[in-house]
Amino acid sequence: MSSVISFYSPKDVSFAQIDQELNKIWQAYGEHAAARASTFNLIVYEPQGNLATVQNTIDVIASQSPCRVICLLPQPGEDEGITAQVASYCPIQKSRSNLICGEYITLMGTKEAFERVYPLVRELTLQDLPIFVWWKDSPDITSRLFERLMQNVDRLILDSSLFTDVPRDLILVSNLLEAGIAVADLNWRRINPWQELTAQAFDPPDRRKAVWDIDGITIDYERGNSAQALMFLGWIASRLQWQPVSQSFRGGDYDLHHIWFTGREGMSVKAELAAIPVGDPGAVVGDLIGLRLSSSKQNADACNIFCSESTGCMRMEAAGSAQSYRTHLVTPLGDQSADILLVQQMQRYGREALYEESMAVTKQILELPVDNGT
Repeated sequence: MSSVISFYSPKDVSFAQIDQELNKIWQAYGEHAAARASTFNLIVYEPQGNLATVQNTIDVIASQSPCRVICLLPQPGEDEGITAQVASYCPIQKSRSNLICGEYITLMGTKEAFERVYPLVRELTLQDLPIFVWWKDSPDITSRLFERLMQNVDRLILDSSLFTDVPRDLILVSNLLEAGIAVADLNWRRINPWQELTAQAFDPPDRRKAVWDIDGITIDYERGNSAQALMFLGWIASRLQWQPVSQSFRGGDYDLHHIWFTGREGMSVKAELAAIPVGDPGAVVGDLIGLRLSSSKQNADACNIFCSESTGCMRMEAAGSAQSYRTHLVTPLGDQSADILLVQQMQRYGREALYEESMAVTKQILELPVDNGT
């Protein structure tokens, strides 16, 4: 059974009549049937212009919180202005007799049309409420529309699993953070179980010092997108005070990416990122598969293997002395879909220091000169 009902089905209107048509909705039904409410504004940019995909997102959002959603769907072709639809959806709440509903505005036109009429788009947002922007694409600093959205946003929401040029796009994200823009990456949430289990491995008092003996890390991820692997590496490097000094690419079957760091007291640390071809990839491109932490220090208690429950530990164990490693199975998030993670992000406010510190180190890694030799 759906947790959302359509209070007012999508209706085509002219751009100039959007507010007028929304007011008619509530005048027609009255407050005895439904209450008009919004807790925030959400602007969704869907680069594929796919109305069905956006409708799925709206259903998930509507089931959680009343808000005003403005969907921007760029279309190919000549600039012939903007077409619009308005609708209202309401989450079903058993504890209430009346409905509390949000408003949904869908705008379609060319990219040029959106850039031309952006001031009018901005006027559609409800004043004095937070503005979230869900940009379902790589950050585009060349886009006038993206630039204008960043001038008023309270939080920019991205998903780095959608990035087309991961190194370049992660650097752009870090630049946005440095410019004072609050950014949330849904893909960062997906690596949270790996971060938590890694930290827990060194929680026991007798093992806490061992974390400083780590001088080798191998990260396997599903081939196709390296964002999760790079962000995890940035996270652990920021926590262990590793300073990136050089990097190289070897290519081949696994697109091997090596990064060298200087750790505490001048210790040398080597990281290897490997893109693993998988026959049955998951819904998210680039999910982490396995992680190995190692130490060249004799009798160090720092050696750990972490691997996904779905893929097992075979490759990680085969590359080292498995019997000397503690092995952990990582349970992924119950639902990694962008829509579910999006709802969670809209319940958060402010900046996230851990993410920003990790992204700063990730940027340092990616800006190192690249050695493409063997």
